[in-house]
Amino acid sequence: MIQRMLSGLRELLPLGAREASVVFTGDVFSKFLTFLITLILMALITPEEYKLYGLFITVLATVNQLTDSGLHQSFIRFYALYKREDPARAQAYYRFTVRVKILFVLLAAIALYFAADFLASTALRTPELAVPLRIMSLAVIGGAMIEFLLSVLQARQEFVRFTIVRVAEAAIKTGIIYAGIFAGAFTLTLVYVSYAVAPFVVLPIAVWFLASLHGGIAYDWRDIAREIWHFGKWMMLTSFATMFLMRLDVFMISPMLADRPDEAGLYIAATRLCTPLIVLAGSVSTVFFPKAMELRSLEEMRRYVRRSFSVSLPVTGIGLLYLLAVLFATPEFFPKYTASLPLFAVLFIGYAWTIIGNPLTMLILSINRARTATWIALGQLALTLGSHYLFISFMGSMGAAVSSVLVWFAAGMVSMTYIYLHRHEVAHAASSERPIS
Repeated sequence: MIQRMLSGLRELLPLGAREASVVFTGDVFSKFLTFLITLILMALITPEEYKLYGLFITVLATVNQLTDSGLHQSFIRFYALYKREDPARAQAYYRFTVRVKILFVLLAAIALYFAADFLASTALRTPELAVPLRIMSLAVIGGAMIEFLLSVLQARQEFVRFTIVRVAEAAIKTGIIYAGIFAGAFTLTLVYVSYAVAPFVVLPIAVWFLASLHGGIAYDWRDIAREIWHFGKWMMLTSFATMFLMRLDVFMISPMLADRPDEAGLYIAATRLCTPLIVLAGSVSTVFFPKAMELRSLEEMRRYVRRSFSVSLPVTGIGLLYLLAVLFATPEFFPKYTASLPLFAVLFIGYAWTIIGNPLTMLILSINRARTATWIALGQLALTLGSHYLFISFMGSMGAAVSSVLVWFAAGMVSMTYIYLHRHEVAHAASSERPIS
């Protein structure tokens, strides 16, 4: 199974199967380090306390994605499109987007710091989260910049360096927490601080990896800005929709089950148990997204689809093995969280779908239909909001899990159907965005 996956990657990627497999290995290893924290916390804290940890992680991921605002995908889109025919223009996109990213990050961190009390007490109905949110404002600055630099390495398909940065951040972050546990000084505050400190330690390494992108570029910045805005405005709306969409369940579970914090904690624990599945889906997307942006003909698209299945199906099989391991291990080692297993099993179905579907649904950008992707995401967000409210009201935390999976399936089918109907437009989309000499 693994041999088939690597064989598909070897045929697909110009950098070879070695570097592509590094993405999977690095992602799995780095997330395994952080996933161990998830398991250790399940042994150390109660479901009610786990709710605080889960909310911290969820809000942090949301704010980091807010600082993206479609900028990462826009950069990857145009860098991948121009890097072979006009490398100087591709480099100009880096110099422009890094400045915009720094501005977004600073504004988000300042806003988070001063809005901490309101978010904790009013929005999430969890006042004790105010101090962690202030710590998070520092974590946002380092973490969001690391995510942007990773997207640059992804666009350049420098997967070895990409993996070094990702693994180093995870190792430092978890190392601080493990040190606290072994020293008998573990607290949730230590966890929050580790998320704030680790990115700043790794940031110099990432910057050094991108040193070759420094230097002056003789391009009109207004022209660069217009092209990014034309594509990026739709990706920004899509990013906003996705930002809330992927975490709406946790945001709604917290206030709607405020009188049942243990049940909310069990649901958040189930979502954290899904971390390896999210890693597998993200690894597949990391490898395939730059290649999807390079497609220039219908035949290339067909070849891309076939090769994506040669990777995503075996990866889904790995996920199934993980499902079985969790179902057997949790009652034995984490009996307080056994009640979260039905929630985890339902969510697994949805994540298995995303592992297979993500490489296909991103083709909507290859046919230059970013606007359509935005409308699908906004429609999915509205449907999820109503569906979550209805299902959670009647089924509690299980309702959130069932609602999520149903909407994921619906949105995926809509996207794939649209791509199939408009598949011939890939050649026109590529030619319409070639650099102007």
